[in-house]
Amino acid sequence: MSKFIIFFEEKEGTSALLRLLDNFKDVSIVHLVPGDERAPDGWEPFDKHQGGRMSLRVLKRCLNLVLSESAIDFERLNKIYTKKAIRPLEPIDPRVAAVGFKMRYHPPSRPRHASMFRRVSPRIFRALVRRHYRAFERMIIDVLQRNDVVVFIAVRQDVFRWGLSKYHGDGTGKKGHLQFKLASGEIDKGDIGKISVDTDRLERIIAKCEEAHTLKRRLLEKLAAAGIRAYPLLYEDFLENKPRFFAETLAHLGMQVSPEEIESALGQGAVFKKVHSDDISSFVENHEEVKRKFADRFVSWR
Repeated sequence: MSKFIIFFEEKEGTSALLRLLDNFKDVSIVHLVPGDERAPDGWEPFDKHQGGRMSLRVLKRCLNLVLSESAIDFERLNKIYTKKAIRPLEPIDPRVAAVGFKMRYHPPSRPRHASMFRRVSPRIFRALVRRHYRAFERMIIDVLQRNDVVVFIAVRQDVFRWGLSKYHGDGTGKKGHLQFKLASGEIDKGDIGKISVDTDRLERIIAKCEEAHTLKRRLLEKLAAAGIRAYPLLYEDFLENKPRFFAETLAHLGMQVSPEEIESALGQGAVFKKVHSDDISSFVENHEEVKRKFADRFVSWR
């Protein structure tokens, strides 16, 4: 059985990607048991909004249980996991060829006692957070090495549209995720109005996206240096040719899938719909100004 992790950030298309992967009969994605309308999603099990603020020690125990070569002992895992999580993890078929999940490359908790320094000494607070992050990174790399895990890193090269998607957020320019409301039927695309974009704010968001690309490349280098197999997953490849994208992704896991199996998996759908049209005039009022300033912002991984 192959084990894998997809490291991601928001607005990179991984929600749809993950659901489509889970449609393959020999692939299972680790996720929470189904929830209710207050917290329906559960496909980021080790991020703090679902798994809770787990300490690095507890997170390491959970990851080792999920990623070891043997079948996952969900009874033992959930005894640990549910101490912080909003719901338990749903057991999966132990006979599948590949098991994985997605998570942000970020610790789900802050270091102990850091909050008391946040106001009285920001310098000490930042030092504690940096040390905690380095401890998280050492732990993750150790887990990946010990369990021979394949790593995928989500990449969205078009930082113009990535940044604009982050800016648009809940449809009003505030943080949020329209894809979940669309998937649940709470809204449809016709309900998404236009916004006027503050180009200074969008510039700051796009600059952060470009910085994220630098960090992703550094992470790939660190993983390679540690002997960990790691590959970028390009959002644009996913959009352009899904059959080829999944054939190549599964090949990295040692799986050869037929065109018929890929067609069947894709035919089952992914729940989520693409929120933003390529024509930004459909949701941006000052689209001409925005395109003039930012349309050439693209970080190529070719």
